[in-house]
Amino acid sequence: MTPLAESFDFTGRRVLITGAANGFGQAAARRFHAQGASLVLADIEAEPVKALAAQLGAQAFVFDQADAPSIGELAAAVGTVDVLINNAGALVAKPLLDTSEAEARHLIDTDFLGVFLLTQHFGRLMVAQGRGVIVSVGSQTAFCGGENRGIYAAAKAAVSQLTRAAAIEWGPHGVRVVCLAPGRSITRMTQQTAAPGYSGDRGLSRVPLGRWGSAQEIADLIVFLASDAAAYIAGETLIADGGYVIG
Repeated sequence: MTPLAESFDFTGRRVLITGAANGFGQAAARRFHAQGASLVLADIEAEPVKALAAQLGAQAFVFDQADAPSIGELAAAVGTVDVLINNAGALVAKPLLDTSEAEARHLIDTDFLGVFLLTQHFGRLMVAQGRGVIVSVGSQTAFCGGENRGIYAAAKAAVSQLTRAAAIEWGPHGVRVVCLAPGRSITRMTQQTAAPGYSGDRGLSRVPLGRWGSAQEIADLIVFLASDAAAYIAGETLIADGGYVIG
């Protein structure tokens, strides 16, 4: 095995991926499996996550990231991990004036508070063991905002700031904390929250690379950030959006 290949070898490492049943999470699970990781897959959708776990020889857990007791049950059942991938999230695509308090609370509970609770729990264990990596999936909207995505963007911006704080506090204890901010990809979540007839073309003219990203490309970056190849990256949010934010 070449030195570079060794950097992406996860043999003997236990990786927990939330939101693993579909989209980025599922693609990342397949990538980590190919690199030898021992996988723990968690999702709110029971059957899909169990089916994927069966395919990959992984453990499967069902949980609701918007529910603190559910997160506590997951944490207690999983135990220690070497890598945490905070991928689970929710999106309500509505103008701010039409967003209800209940919808806003659900987004904040899922996209920020749930990420915080998971990061705090597994971060504490990683600090105690003197090693670990946490990769949270944020969003380009944290940096450029987004029409009909105001609360979502605010929650994802909070994840980027949480990443910085955790990296500062836990870096001296051997724990790396980083964030990945994907741009628009045509995943099941974006399709479900889009207006009727949505094809993904809206806003494409703002992307210098001229296309949306794929789940596989985002998964590759998740694996990179969790790997030894990124061992000197901490506290950063890597924006992967084809240049949308600078376009």
